[in-house]
Amino acid sequence: MSFPRSSPIRVAHLLEQCWHRVPGGTAVAAVGLARALHARTDVEVTGLTARHRTVPPGHLDAGVPTVASRLPRGVLYESWHRLHRPVVDRLAGQPDLVHATGGAVPATDLPLVATIHDLAWRRHPEVATLRGHRMFEAWLSDARRAARVVCPSEATRGDLLEAGFPEHQVVVVPLGADPVAADPELALQLRASHGLDGPVVLWVGTVEPRKNLPVLARAVASLDGPTLVVVGPTGWREDLSAVVAPLGDRVVVTGPVDEAVKHAWFDAADVFCFPSLLEGFGLPVLEAMGHGTPVVTSAGTATEEVLGDAGLTVDPADVDDLAGAVRRVLGDSDLAERLGAAGRLRAATMTWDATAEATVSVYREVLHQ
Repeated sequence: MSFPRSSPIRVAHLLEQCWHRVPGGTAVAAVGLARALHARTDVEVTGLTARHRTVPPGHLDAGVPTVASRLPRGVLYESWHRLHRPVVDRLAGQPDLVHATGGAVPATDLPLVATIHDLAWRRHPEVATLRGHRMFEAWLSDARRAARVVCPSEATRGDLLEAGFPEHQVVVVPLGADPVAADPELALQLRASHGLDGPVVLWVGTVEPRKNLPVLARAVASLDGPTLVVVGPTGWREDLSAVVAPLGDRVVVTGPVDEAVKHAWFDAADVFCFPSLLEGFGLPVLEAMGHGTPVVTSAGTATEEVLGDAGLTVDPADVDDLAGAVRRVLGDSDLAERLGAAGRLRAATMTWDATAEATVSVYREVLHQ
């Protein structure tokens, strides 16, 4: 099948992640890509969801036409996997291809592109429940029928090849983050409202075991002075109070915050630390770089790919190594300034428009354009 270049590619784009209890980075990625594709003239995007009575949070509104199945999510996911029904082609207006943007793979008889962000449950079995393992393995199995599997990093590509996906099927397309204007007044308000007059070490994300917060808490606790600020929802029934106990009163746990407040915390922080054991990409690292906040993250992971040479990397299992890197940044203003400037420059090249451009190239390859 081929199409004239003047004909927009019509894509059915899964957006169901936006309604998950804790949407996480997969939802942010699906929305960021959908918005960037929607802004182009060579692509027409239709969102796909299950049946809902509510709308997603405002920052997860993709702003694209969306169609909903008559089935609720659990039934829809199970039916797609076990029965290959209901086929979404007619529901989505007979698009040219279907993009499973992360997680469940819709039933379709059309060309299929599937995004897999990571195989964390295989690398670290402790990060998922037994039910979660079964669900992730089902989705991985369903993704094998895709013409192309898109992943956000070389780290995930390596895991997919190890899982038996052929090299020609797997394509790396890094994620993006669009620039957000600094709000120094809100940043000052946040520091003042929490009594933060000393150095601030920031962590942003969904709290879960592979994020490695216990090591970060012990590392910051071993230093004299800085306060750890933990921003984001809890994805697991994890006792966060026990995790941060070593810090005493030198910790602020905000829970979920809106996008403006999240970005203001990047401006308020002196260093951003993200010592995850495994990530498919690590969007918070890229967001911190965009704000010019010096970054410390894990060596040998996808976040090191994101960071490049614009920050410091450490052994995420080594409390002393992590503490030493934080101490270096907080104790050397010239180093902090250099890292912040390098992060801004690198982040400027890693936008959602760049992600969309690379994704459209995958679509054209699948459709033989």
